[in-house]
Amino acid sequence: MTDYRLLHQLFVVVVIAMLAAGCNPSNNGALQAPEGHLQADKDAITELYSLWKTAVENGDRAGYVNVLDEQVTMIAPGAADIVGRDAYAKFLIPVFQHAEYRVETLGEIQIDLLGDYALVRYDYIVHVSMAEGVGKITDNQAALDQLVNKAKYLDVLKRQETGEWKVYRHMWNEGPQDPPDVQVER
Repeated sequence: MTDYRLLHQLFVVVVIAMLAAGCNPSNNGALQAPEGHLQADKDAITELYSLWKTAVENGDRAGYVNVLDEQVTMIAPGAADIVGRDAYAKFLIPVFQHAEYRVETLGEIQIDLLGDYALVRYDYIVHVSMAEGVGKITDNQAALDQLVNKAKYLDVLKRQETGEWKVYRHMWNEGPQDPPDVQVER
Protein backbone atom coordinates (compact mmCIF):
# COMPACT_ATOMS: atom_id res chain seq x y z
CA MET A 1 0.00 0.00 0.00
CA THR A 2 2.86 2.41 0.76
CA ASP A 3 4.31 1.81 -2.74
CA TYR A 4 1.01 2.93 -4.26
CA ARG A 5 0.92 6.01 -2.04
CA LEU A 6 4.52 6.91 -2.91
CA LEU A 7 3.81 6.49 -6.63
CA HIS A 8 0.68 8.63 -6.30
CA GLN A 9 2.63 11.41 -4.56
CA LEU A 10 5.39 11.23 -7.18
CA PHE A 11 2.78 11.44 -9.94
CA VAL A 12 1.18 14.52 -8.35
CA VAL A 13 4.60 16.23 -8.03
CA VAL A 14 5.43 15.50 -11.69
CA VAL A 15 2.07 16.84 -12.89
CA ILE A 16 2.47 20.02 -10.83
CA ALA A 17 6.02 20.51 -12.15
CA MET A 18 4.81 20.07 -15.74
CA LEU A 19 1.97 22.54 -15.22
CA ALA A 20 4.31 25.07 -13.63
CA ALA A 21 6.81 24.72 -16.49
CA GLY A 22 4.02 25.09 -19.04
CA CYS A 23 2.88 28.34 -17.44
CA ASN A 24 6.37 29.83 -17.48
CA PRO A 25 6.38 32.60 -20.14
CA SER A 26 10.02 31.93 -20.99
CA ASN A 27 8.99 28.55 -22.48
CA ASN A 28 6.48 29.98 -24.95
CA GLY A 29 9.07 30.17 -27.74
CA ALA A 30 10.99 27.01 -26.91
CA LEU A 31 11.24 26.12 -30.62
CA GLN A 32 12.04 29.65 -31.77
CA ALA A 33 15.15 31.74 -31.65
CA PRO A 34 15.15 34.77 -29.34
CA GLU A 35 13.14 37.65 -30.79
CA GLY A 36 16.24 39.61 -31.82
CA HIS A 37 17.47 36.73 -33.96
CA LEU A 38 14.24 36.06 -35.86
CA GLN A 39 14.67 38.87 -38.39
CA ALA A 40 18.40 38.16 -38.78
CA ASP A 41 17.60 34.50 -39.53
CA LYS A 42 14.88 35.44 -42.03
CA ASP A 43 17.27 37.90 -43.72
CA ALA A 44 19.98 35.22 -43.93
CA ILE A 45 17.52 32.73 -45.44
CA THR A 46 16.26 35.31 -47.93
CA GLU A 47 19.88 35.96 -48.95
CA LEU A 48 20.47 32.20 -49.35
CA TYR A 49 17.57 32.03 -51.82
CA SER A 50 18.91 35.03 -53.71
CA LEU A 51 22.33 33.35 -54.02
CA TRP A 52 20.71 30.05 -55.02
CA LYS A 53 18.61 31.70 -57.73
CA THR A 54 21.67 33.56 -59.05
CA ALA A 55 23.65 30.31 -59.15
CA VAL A 56 20.88 28.62 -61.17
CA GLU A 57 20.60 31.50 -63.63
CA ASN A 58 24.39 31.71 -64.05
CA GLY A 59 24.91 27.97 -64.42
CA ASP A 60 27.12 28.08 -61.32
CA ARG A 61 27.14 24.51 -60.04
CA ALA A 62 29.56 25.27 -57.19
CA GLY A 63 27.42 28.20 -56.04
CA TYR A 64 24.33 26.00 -56.15
CA VAL A 65 25.96 23.17 -54.19
CA ASN A 66 27.25 25.67 -51.61
CA VAL A 67 23.70 26.30 -50.30
CA LEU A 68 23.14 22.57 -49.65
CA ASP A 69 23.55 20.70 -46.35
CA GLU A 70 25.86 17.65 -46.43
CA GLN A 71 22.81 15.37 -45.93
CA VAL A 72 20.52 17.21 -48.35
CA THR A 73 17.77 15.21 -50.01
CA MET A 74 16.07 16.30 -53.23
CA ILE A 75 12.55 14.91 -53.33
CA ALA A 76 11.40 15.46 -56.90
CA PRO A 77 7.95 14.36 -58.08
CA GLY A 78 7.99 10.99 -59.85
CA ALA A 79 11.71 10.42 -59.29
CA ALA A 80 13.97 8.61 -56.87
CA ASP A 81 15.34 10.82 -54.10
CA ILE A 82 18.81 12.26 -54.57
CA VAL A 83 20.54 11.94 -51.20
CA GLY A 84 23.66 13.78 -50.10
CA ARG A 85 25.49 16.84 -51.40
CA ASP A 86 27.94 14.82 -53.50
CA ALA A 87 25.16 12.91 -55.31
CA TYR A 88 23.26 16.18 -55.83
CA ALA A 89 26.40 17.85 -57.25
CA LYS A 90 26.87 14.94 -59.67
CA PHE A 91 23.22 15.20 -60.75
CA LEU A 92 23.76 18.90 -61.54
CA ILE A 93 26.59 18.31 -64.05
CA PRO A 94 24.32 17.64 -67.07
CA VAL A 95 21.67 20.00 -65.69
CA PHE A 96 24.00 22.95 -66.22
CA GLN A 97 25.84 21.54 -69.26
CA HIS A 98 22.69 20.98 -71.30
CA ALA A 99 20.50 23.98 -70.45
CA GLU A 100 20.28 27.53 -69.18
CA TYR A 101 17.65 28.78 -66.77
CA ARG A 102 15.70 31.89 -65.91
CA VAL A 103 13.79 31.83 -62.64
CA GLU A 104 10.67 33.92 -62.15
CA THR A 105 9.56 34.35 -58.54
CA LEU A 106 5.81 34.38 -57.91
CA GLY A 107 4.82 36.15 -54.72
CA GLU A 108 6.77 36.30 -51.48
CA ILE A 109 8.90 33.61 -49.91
CA GLN A 110 7.26 32.37 -46.70
CA ILE A 111 9.67 31.48 -43.89
CA ASP A 112 8.68 29.69 -40.68
CA LEU A 113 11.49 29.36 -38.14
CA LEU A 114 11.49 26.30 -35.89
CA GLY A 115 14.64 26.55 -33.79
CA ASP A 116 17.55 25.21 -35.84
CA TYR A 117 15.23 24.33 -38.74
CA ALA A 118 13.14 26.47 -41.03
CA LEU A 119 10.32 25.72 -43.47
CA VAL A 120 10.46 27.78 -46.64
CA ARG A 121 7.52 27.88 -49.08
CA TYR A 122 7.65 29.65 -52.46
CA ASP A 123 6.46 29.47 -56.07
CA TYR A 124 8.72 29.72 -59.12
CA ILE A 125 8.36 29.55 -62.86
CA VAL A 126 11.59 28.11 -64.25
CA HIS A 127 12.18 28.87 -67.93
CA VAL A 128 14.55 26.38 -69.59
CA SER A 129 16.61 27.07 -72.73
CA MET A 130 18.15 23.87 -74.06
CA ALA A 131 21.68 23.89 -75.45
CA GLU A 132 21.85 23.52 -79.21
CA GLY A 133 21.47 19.90 -80.29
CA VAL A 134 20.33 18.69 -76.85
CA GLY A 135 16.94 16.96 -76.66
CA LYS A 136 16.67 16.62 -72.88
CA ILE A 137 18.68 17.69 -69.88
CA THR A 138 19.41 14.23 -68.46
CA ASP A 139 17.88 10.78 -68.18
CA ASN A 140 17.33 11.35 -64.47
CA GLN A 141 13.61 11.86 -63.82
CA ALA A 142 14.36 14.51 -61.18
CA ALA A 143 15.39 16.98 -63.92
CA LEU A 144 12.90 19.48 -65.29
CA ASP A 145 11.43 18.24 -68.55
CA GLN A 146 9.39 21.23 -69.76
CA LEU A 147 10.60 24.50 -71.26
CA VAL A 148 8.39 26.34 -68.77
CA ASN A 149 7.98 24.77 -65.32
CA LYS A 150 5.60 26.32 -62.80
CA ALA A 151 6.02 24.71 -59.41
CA LYS A 152 5.20 25.05 -55.71
CA TYR A 153 8.26 24.46 -53.50
CA LEU A 154 8.68 23.50 -49.87
CA ASP A 155 12.17 23.30 -48.40
CA VAL A 156 13.48 22.42 -44.98
CA LEU A 157 16.58 24.36 -44.00
CA LYS A 158 18.97 23.43 -41.24
CA ARG A 159 21.15 25.79 -39.22
CA GLN A 160 24.77 24.68 -39.41
CA GLU A 161 27.22 24.68 -36.49
CA THR A 162 28.62 27.91 -37.96
CA GLY A 163 25.16 29.52 -37.65
CA GLU A 164 24.55 29.72 -41.40
CA TRP A 165 21.52 28.10 -43.02
CA LYS A 166 21.69 25.31 -45.64
CA VAL A 167 19.02 23.45 -47.61
CA TYR A 168 18.35 20.11 -45.89
CA ARG A 169 15.30 18.95 -47.91
CA HIS A 170 14.25 20.34 -51.32
CA MET A 171 10.89 19.29 -52.75
CA TRP A 172 8.25 20.56 -55.13
CA ASN A 173 5.18 19.66 -57.09
CA GLU A 174 3.73 21.07 -60.26
CA GLY A 175 1.71 24.20 -59.75
CA PRO A 176 -1.31 25.18 -61.82
CA GLN A 177 -0.14 26.57 -65.14
CA ASP A 178 -2.78 29.28 -65.12
CA PRO A 179 -4.34 30.42 -61.86
CA PRO A 180 -8.07 29.73 -61.68
CA ASP A 181 -10.44 32.67 -61.87
CA VAL A 182 -11.33 33.87 -58.40
CA GLN A 183 -15.04 33.66 -57.72
CA VAL A 184 -16.45 36.08 -55.17
CA GLU A 185 -19.74 35.13 -53.54
CA ARG A 186 -22.24 37.95 -53.11
